[in-house]
Amino acid sequence: MAEAHSIDLVVPFYNPSPGWEVTVEQRMKALQQAYQTQHFNLILVDDGSVDQQNLDLAFQQLEASGTLGSLIRLPRNRGKGAALRAGIQQSTAAITLFTDVDFPYDIPSMGKVIAALEEGNDVALGHREEDYYASVPWFRKGLSEWFRFILKKVLNFPITDTQCGLKGMNAAGRSVFLSTQIDRFLVDMEFIKLLVSDDGLKVQPVVVHLREGVKFSKMGFSVLLQEGFNFVKLLFR
Repeated sequence: MAEAHSIDLVVPFYNPSPGWEVTVEQRMKALQQAYQTQHFNLILVDDGSVDQQNLDLAFQQLEASGTLGSLIRLPRNRGKGAALRAGIQQSTAAITLFTDVDFPYDIPSMGKVIAALEEGNDVALGHREEDYYASVPWFRKGLSEWFRFILKKVLNFPITDTQCGLKGMNAAGRSVFLSTQIDRFLVDMEFIKLLVSDDGLKVQPVVVHLREGVKFSKMGFSVLLQEGFNFVKLLFR
C-alpha cells in the first residue's frame, strides 16, 4: 500500500443470520491487520430488520470490541440500494468501500480494490471470474450468466459483472452513487450505467475472489419479480 488513507466500509444488512456479528468482527480485524497503515471505519446500515432485541446485543458486542464505527437504523425495509445510499451519505473518508454483511470476498481482493483507488481511479468495481461461478448454487449461477449475456450481447454494456458485492469509490464516485434511485439489488447496475455515461470518471474493474466457507442466501420470487421491473425501468431510462 502507498500513502495511508482513512477508509469507510459501508455494510448494509437485513435480518442477518445468527452469529453475523462474529463474522463482521473477525473480518474487520483481519482487514486491519493486513493493512495496518490504513484506518478502517465500519458503517453498519440496518435496513429495517425485525429482531431488534438480538440486534441490540450484537451492536453492543461490536461496539465493545471497537469494531463498530457508526450505525444507521432505517425504520423499515427498503432494500440494498436505499441502505447503501444511507451509509454512503454518511461517509467522508478519502476511500469508501461497500460489501455484504457476510464479507464474502477475501482480504486480498478488498486490498486490490483499495489499491486501484489509491492509483487514481475514481471507482473500483469487483469483477468475478470462473472460480466464483464454480462455487455458487446452480440457480444463482444460471441467473448470473443470463444477466451477463443480456448486458453484453443485447445491450452492448461495456461492464458485464454489475452485481458483484464489492465496490470502492472516492468522493467523485460517491456523488454518482448518491444520484441512484433504485432501492433494491439492481442499484449496482444503475450505478455502473451512470458511471459509463460520465466520461470524466476513471473506472477500474478488479478481479476478486470468494473467501472460504461462504454460504449463499436464497433469493425469493418476490425479490426477483421486483428486480425484473427495475431491470425494465433501467433499460428505458
